Amino acid sequence: MSVAKLQYGDRFGDDVKKISRTALSASSSSDAALPSAKYTRWFHGEAGEPEPMATSAKKFRRLAADMVLSEVIAVTKENLSILGDDANHLFASSLPTGHRMRKAIRASILQSVPHLGACKFGEVVTEHGPNAIAVTQMFIANFDGEINTSAGGTDLYKPRSQDFDQMFFGLHVLLDRNGNFLGFNHRLGENGLAFQTKNISTALYNVASTSTGLSLEALRERAAINRVVNR
Repeated sequence: MSVAKLQYGDRFGDDVKKISRTALSASSSSDAALPSAKYTRWFHGEAGEPEPMATSAKKFRRLAADMVLSEVIAVTKENLSILGDDANHLFASSLPTGHRMRKAIRASILQSVPHLGACKFGEVVTEHGPNAIAVTQMFIANFDGEINTSAGGTDLYKPRSQDFDQMFFGLHVLLDRNGNFLGFNHRLGENGLAFQTKNISTALYNVASTSTGLSLEALRERAAINRVVNR
């Protein structure tokens, strides 16, 4: 199913793109409010899950023409946190009983492209070691791009464009006893990357696998059995 993308200029006016290039000057936008138009259909996967943008939109803060860069960053972080909270609710409500994902909301923006960012919405502790705690963290981002864990957290995201889009991903990380980031667990996943997808159903399977310990194959078999039983 093809979905038309909303370009950043289409939503806020071409002048506001300057904020992405300079990250220094005040933003300039149209009077369009963030809730007035949807992103691409964020939470619409092959199973037809509903998109929470419709309910989140009423809670989003507006981007105004007189906002300076710091205000744009603050609004983006706040709106990403709202979206992350909705993502957590949607995923947690779909996970099998006994899952181990705990809610963890933390939004961050791309400094050079402050209208883009990601929000951690959940995490699963997978191992308690003598010197570190292994955790798999789950995120939603309002852009599509590449994730590079080789630099240890520096230049982690590389957007494919400055347009709004969506992706879900998971990261295997190592934390100290106080929850401080030590690095990526390169022994797991693809150099610390647990999964990355634009499809919410694929993301759900990966989150369910991490939070239950069941393999993706076992979860798909269970889903297939449930579909047959419920016909």
